[in-house]
Amino acid sequence: SVSIRLAALESAWETKLFRRVARGMELTPEGARLLPMAESVLHDLERLEREAGIPHGEARELRVGSGDALGRRLLPRALSKMRERSPELAVRLREGNGPALMEALREGEIDLALIVAPHDLTPPSGVRCTPLFTSPIAVLEPSDREDDELDGVPLVTLQQGSSFRRHLEAQFQERGWRFDPTIEVGNLSLVRRFVMTGFGVALVPQIAFSTRSRSSRYRMVERPDLAPVEYAYATRDGVPMPQAVEELLERLQQ
Repeated sequence: SVSIRLAALESAWETKLFRRVARGMELTPEGARLLPMAESVLHDLERLEREAGIPHGEARELRVGSGDALGRRLLPRALSKMRERSPELAVRLREGNGPALMEALREGEIDLALIVAPHDLTPPSGVRCTPLFTSPIAVLEPSDREDDELDGVPLVTLQQGSSFRRHLEAQFQERGWRFDPTIEVGNLSLVRRFVMTGFGVALVPQIAFSTRSRSSRYRMVERPDLAPVEYAYATRDGVPMPQAVEELLERLQQ
């Protein structure tokens, strides 16, 4: 097999690389001239194979993308615990919606994306999504609200393009309810503020808010009649996760 491959190589290069001698084979002068270059090429190929599977971030650098919901409470707590254990850990946090974060992941700008599970979207090539956990849906409403009707009720909601908003719109459509935004905002902190100022009620992932209200003017009530929102983490397919990413995922699921 080796002789056949050597013969094919000599034929392709039109160069005699080895000659037979009493002890076996030895390099021709031309083969001896090409040997250092061949060894250099093989060394570079081995290095390329090693580097191709290594994430771009430094060993103690955590590059993560997250949507608003997980970035409000869970992610800061988990990162705080990690910094207590490893004060040298550098964190690079990128905010955005699911499609934007998955594209950043595909381009190697981050090593982990925490997103709403993309049931209605196809992840980019080379990106793999894995279920993380679910969160019940809750309604943020004025404390003096007397009914629990949601059909056609003025809603304070996230802007179009939000994966969580798409989840809510699908829930309303399944039940034949009218989804009626009275104001659209960019993050969940603003959702709460506009509920408190009387713009309407808001449906939110319960995981993003404390169950204890800091104001007597509004309350949060779980809505078990609505399907919980599913969260996932996205990584690059075929690329091993950095140690810091693995630790973060473990802490988020504790």
